[in-house]
Amino acid sequence: MNQKYVLKHNEDIEKLVSKKNSVGNKYYAIYYDICNEAKIAVSVSKKCGSSPARNYEKRVVREIVRTNLFDKLTGLQCLIVIKSNATELSFDLKKKEIEQLFNKILNKINK
Repeated sequence: MNQKYVLKHNEDIEKLVSKKNSVGNKYYAIYYDICNEAKIAVSVSKKCGSSPARNYEKRVVREIVRTNLFDKLTGLQCLIVIKSNATELSFDLKKKEIEQLFNKILNKINK
């Protein structure tokens, strides 16, 4: 994913969380807001294991978003929080769960 699409600044992430627009399941929580361009941030719970395991989970989620979902995200800022249960899932199940959450977001926005 290109660096211009990454949400980096702590203030931006705090604003995103404070607006309380979110969807979630037992594996992921996604905080979102409507904006001009798509930006993504990924956060992993410390309960997910060692730092290599957490970094792996972040890379997997970024790849799922980059390959399958980035076209749908125009005009959204998203913070994806990975919960500790997500480490048990296979890649295909992770992809399915994340796609379902983004479809919920798009349905809420388009209402």
